Amino acid sequence: MHRVCLVFQGNLISLYDPDARPIQKGKLKSPTEFGYKTEITENEDRLVTDYKIHIGNPSDESLLLGTVRRHIENTGRIPYAVATDRGYSSGKNEAALTELGIKRISIPKKGKKTQKRQTHERQRWFRRLQAWRAGGEGTISILKRKYGLGRSLLRGHRGVSIWVGFGILTYNLRRLAAMN
Repeated sequence: MHRVCLVFQGNLISLYDPDARPIQKGKLKSPTEFGYKTEITENEDRLVTDYKIHIGNPSDESLLLGTVRRHIENTGRIPYAVATDRGYSSGKNEAALTELGIKRISIPKKGKKTQKRQTHERQRWFRRLQAWRAGGEGTISILKRKYGLGRSLLRGHRGVSIWVGFGILTYNLRRLAAMN
């Protein structure tokens, strides 16, 4: 068996995982991490309804519409509301979500906000959706700490996708058992 070594912008990425890429996180301790970007979608019951593993670090803004369309395809329902962090913010995304029939879109705008936008983001429903979205960070933390999503023991894009899928399946089964 031959190991493939990747050189990416002058840096050796991984001897063991040829699909891993550098991801800029902006953290002081480790500003650059290596691996995959994981996208997770939750429903109102905090069940993970969809996940996708991306090679590299695509912008959140470019992923939102695909995620919502997959959710609609998987569930057969148009969500009443979508809540994300400001990384997904763009006028194009908000217009496209409205066009899909989503009634409440809670995505804080990046940068300087107009008075009209500030008023919009201060509405009770907007703030409640943002509080609910913040709860999703807890789900991510649990998936990392309790279900092994912090580090995959399988290699390559396919292996990591399988690893994450089993972690999410286990999480969902425990959530369902706790609900009943």
